[in-house]
Amino acid sequence: MPPDPPGVTVRPATATDQPIIRAMVRAAHLDPTALRWPQFVVAERAGEVVGIGQVRPYRAGRELGSLVVRDDLRGQGIGGLIVRALLAREAGDVWLECRSDLTPYYERFGFGEVPWQRAPMPLRLKAGMGSLLGPLFGVRLAVMVRRAQIAPGAGQDAQWWTL
Repeated sequence: MPPDPPGVTVRPATATDQPIIRAMVRAAHLDPTALRWPQFVVAERAGEVVGIGQVRPYRAGRELGSLVVRDDLRGQGIGGLIVRALLAREAGDVWLECRSDLTPYYERFGFGEVPWQRAPMPLRLKAGMGSLLGPLFGVRLAVMVRRAQIAPGAGQDAQWWTL
């Protein structure tokens, strides 16, 4: 992983961040539903929001999503900083859906690919629709999970994968 980008800080989102959260998600063509600012963190540099991400709470699980970094700043470690900040707040399983070419990126954070049918609802529904419609657009989607830690203090990379 690249080192943390200099001058970038991650903080919990506030109500005043809601317009930029919506704008960044729409510009990235991501799922525009459930964009509630209390679920987000934002990355800032020099007082400007340069990246966002959230963990959506569902009754049956939690989903990492809406990860967006400004186009001109990608590849500098800002996305990783956001993912690590979000995962640091999560003790249980965390799920995500992404393009299959992004699975190596998320594997660095302890995620592993699983069959979409194993995902909790409503992620299973979204992933099922994606598996049907994705090939029509030349896109293969993957469902991934970072399993709950084995024991307190077990370290970021310790997961169990039995489904």
